[in-house]
Amino acid sequence: MKYRTRGFTLIELMVALTLTTLVAMLAYGGLQITLDSWRRAEARQQAMELRSLSQSLLRRLLESPVPFSVTDDEEVAQAAFRGDEGTLLFVARLPALDQGERLYWIQLAQEKQLTPKGLRWRLLMRYLPFEESQTLNWTVLEQALVDSAEPRVLLDGMPRAWRFAYLDPRAERGSEWLTEWRQRGDLPMLIRLTPARRRGEAVGELVVAPRERAHAILGSR
Repeated sequence: MKYRTRGFTLIELMVALTLTTLVAMLAYGGLQITLDSWRRAEARQQAMELRSLSQSLLRRLLESPVPFSVTDDEEVAQAAFRGDEGTLLFVARLPALDQGERLYWIQLAQEKQLTPKGLRWRLLMRYLPFEESQTLNWTVLEQALVDSAEPRVLLDGMPRAWRFAYLDPRAERGSEWLTEWRQRGDLPMLIRLTPARRRGEAVGELVVAPRERAHAILGSR
């Protein structure tokens, strides 16, 4: 007896093709999800590395103020260091520019921007060559930095402004954090940079001792 080979019906072929298509779509979707996860992880890693590099540079900058003395237009002799919660201005060397052969005025200032994600802040660095003069006008100096110095972006995309603070070791009630450092004869013992606190989020402060102050601390022990 001969048996005829039974072929696939049109419906069976359509079902098989549909199942094959579904399997291919699921496989492609799974691959896309995996690739998207990799991309997001890589983007997070790159953002973390960039933030780490930026904070490392920022730490070196905050360590670098030189205790140089200047006299302002009110005839007050003081350290070449002036700061408040949002801005910091000091004298330091920049070895990356000229192997540290000369001094520069360095300004760290915050600027807000309107972005597609809303209002964001960034931390900028400006600098100008330091030139000795008989009197110093801080307002004129700050404007000169804004007008003639191309800013370098140290931190970008911050949801809120960061805050500077300065540790005064000679406060009446012991060491005290101040929100302003003006017309002082020396550098602060420590400089603190604090990000704005978010609800339910830990705050990672950056606390740095100016190098000259660190030497004094170690020498007193």
